[in-house]
Amino acid sequence: MTENKSTENKSSENSSSENIASQAKSERAALITRGSGVEAVHCADIVVIDSAGEITHSLGDPKTVTFTRSSIKPIQALPLIASGAADEFGLTEKEIAITCGSHNGSDEHRETALSILSKAGNNSEFLQCGAHWPGEMRQEGEYPTQGEDKDPLRNNCSGKHSGFLALAKKLGDSPEDYLKPDSSTQVAVRDALSDTMETDLSKAPSGIDGCSAPNYAAPIYNLALGFLKIATASHGPMYRVAEAMRAYPEMVSGNKRFDLALARAFPGNVINKVGAEALEAIGFREPEIAIVVKISDGGTRALYAVCVEALRQIGLLEKADMSHLEKFIKPEIKNHRGIITGQVVVDFKLKTN
Repeated sequence: MTENKSTENKSSENSSSENIASQAKSERAALITRGSGVEAVHCADIVVIDSAGEITHSLGDPKTVTFTRSSIKPIQALPLIASGAADEFGLTEKEIAITCGSHNGSDEHRETALSILSKAGNNSEFLQCGAHWPGEMRQEGEYPTQGEDKDPLRNNCSGKHSGFLALAKKLGDSPEDYLKPDSSTQVAVRDALSDTMETDLSKAPSGIDGCSAPNYAAPIYNLALGFLKIATASHGPMYRVAEAMRAYPEMVSGNKRFDLALARAFPGNVINKVGAEALEAIGFREPEIAIVVKISDGGTRALYAVCVEALRQIGLLEKADMSHLEKFIKPEIKNHRGIITGQVVVDFKLKTN
């Protein structure tokens, strides 16, 4: 027993050391200015792959390992369809879209998540995602006065969890167990992630996500590979997930969010999903390209400007409706009085492979 524990600790230490070593290869991607000076620097790792899965452009380490966080939600939704649960419970394309999203917690988002629960014979008391101040209220400066911050249906992950519960019902898991890593539900999800990203997550560093679901670390290259497959699928569960996200991008995020802006800039042609700690995964149907950006220090303030610049450098902005992306090109930083104190300025050049 002692020997096994020692081996586990050593393995964990090795994984951590490898991850730290990989992050040391990250390169400067954005500067944060204050007045006429530079106040902070954000480094990043970026990978761009083509239709064959070959790396065409990169910054830093294109295979750096990071926790995938909410960027994997479109992949986590695949078993819901592959198992037959989505069809058995009559889930709509809009409802499938919200299972892939980190939504704003609006009334429409709440109603859509609740509809998934109801169709599968579940209720909001089964949700184990927790509750928080809804994103839409926060961005509008509105404070919860009707218990919105105590309502798990307004949690940005309630769509995913409602989908998990529908899958659990189909697979015979009890609602209490749907987040357990060894449940049929989460084993199916982990298998889908491993298959789609072509990496064995049963041996990967694992942890608990912000919404209490199991989460895994993987190379950003493999995350890009998963998004490439979904974005370019022509049939099956991957195609249905992509079509749902392309048809209802407002269910994947919400008003004033980068994910929605990017989807509207490339209508019907892109799937994209942000993850906590400044991670963004993007897949295009035409051209068949996938991109993943990871800001090393988790600084989301730099993420979207870096994403837009990466798209510019590989020539994709020529086909975009830039009216949706202009505010992310050189974002202003303001103080509490609304005075502009600085900007996020991109500062990198992708390497061609």
